[in-house]
Amino acid sequence: MVLLAFLCFLALAVTVAFLDWRRGVVFMLVCAPLQDVVRKLTPGNPVVLTMSIVAIYFMIIFTARRVLKQELVDFSRRFGGVYRAALLVMVFVVLAAFTGIVTFGLGLWKVPALSLFIYTAPIPAIVLGYAYAQREEQIATFFRFYAIITAVALIGTPLEFWKVQWNALGMVGLPQGFIRHLPGLQIRLLSGFYRAPDIMGWHAAMLTIIGITLALRGRVIRAMWPWALLAGWGFFNCILSGRRKAVYMVAAFALVFVWRYIRRLTVAQAIAFALVGMTMLLVVNNLSSKEESNVYTRGTITSRAEVIERLEGGVVETVEQFGFMGAGLGTATQGVRHLLGTDQNVGWQEAGLGKLTIELGVPGLIAVAFAFFVMMRALLLMSGYPDEEGSSQLMRCALFGIFAACVANFLASAQAYSDAGLTIVTAFLLGNLLATAALHDRLTRREAEPAQVAGVGQLVAAAAAN
Repeated sequence: MVLLAFLCFLALAVTVAFLDWRRGVVFMLVCAPLQDVVRKLTPGNPVVLTMSIVAIYFMIIFTARRVLKQELVDFSRRFGGVYRAALLVMVFVVLAAFTGIVTFGLGLWKVPALSLFIYTAPIPAIVLGYAYAQREEQIATFFRFYAIITAVALIGTPLEFWKVQWNALGMVGLPQGFIRHLPGLQIRLLSGFYRAPDIMGWHAAMLTIIGITLALRGRVIRAMWPWALLAGWGFFNCILSGRRKAVYMVAAFALVFVWRYIRRLTVAQAIAFALVGMTMLLVVNNLSSKEESNVYTRGTITSRAEVIERLEGGVVETVEQFGFMGAGLGTATQGVRHLLGTDQNVGWQEAGLGKLTIELGVPGLIAVAFAFFVMMRALLLMSGYPDEEGSSQLMRCALFGIFAACVANFLASAQAYSDAGLTIVTAFLLGNLLATAALHDRLTRREAEPAQVAGVGQLVAAAAAN
């Protein structure tokens, strides 16, 4: 019954996306937590349900194909360096796909094919985000939709913490839970309604970040405090996920945002920051003061050596084991074990750089690093632009902070990087950020259109009079 209801919802979402691709984006956000719940409630936990969001995504791309083609031309003209660097990366991704076929054999061609999809799926999402943002308020509306949906979905985390018995809660395939062992600590990782702690932690961190952003956009306290509370709710779930990377994702956003925006911080925005900070302190104090939950706050502490080791991701060991060209696509991609029929992948890499090294090889890793450098240079310039009509520096800096936080999270978690939903949303928000460079031109163009129509109308009237 649950599966049938979900399939009906999925059919409705695909239909809506066919009629209006912008509304399809909202349905895609709703599908993300639902597909994990339905998978856990369906006998056998079919892994294909995790890709349900892709059906909506494909329909969005099909419906918006003409718009995407037009916007891609504008994108390549405005961001030529980024466009060319991305094409270079794609060359190495395709080469890595052939390497993957050599590694697994033609009989298992689906393994590198799945990995190839995960690498290429974000590309249309960037252009979608670029086309979606015609006004800054549309980005804020997207934030509100995401915040409401995710805030409701995160209710499952405290339910799991309180040990509510329900198959919709907890990790897929591990109803008994998973214990993470740290020196002197044993932490029960929580997933809530999501399929894994890394996925839930990412969404909780994103909710926190969006709550901070929307609180900063509020001009009076009554418009700030609801979003500050929502940020606190997200941070509460970040800690309960048991994944330090979720907490540090929020920290990465805060550092980057403050670095780029502190000189323009107004008194109202400083108050908003204070409200968010107080809310987070209350969350930490509440969890730390209780015996059953203080293990989660203690578990967020890490050392510099651990951070460096996690971000490095075993690049040197990967090259020593698999060689300069790596082992090809699919060797470290989460989920391909279902196609291999084993419990382990070829690669052991859990962090982003190690994953890129084994799958793309050192040349591909260098190409990715170059593309990242080109992208960061463009984003640094954009985040330094002052306010202009139709576009604020606050939103640009917030989106830049989100991108930096997601990159930091993906470097630490190959599972998050391999999730289609997370990469699509991240790429979509990156497209929103790049679109902020065009918002002023789009606003000017829209204002000019009525004048052009009026001019044509005057010509028609004059012709009729004659």
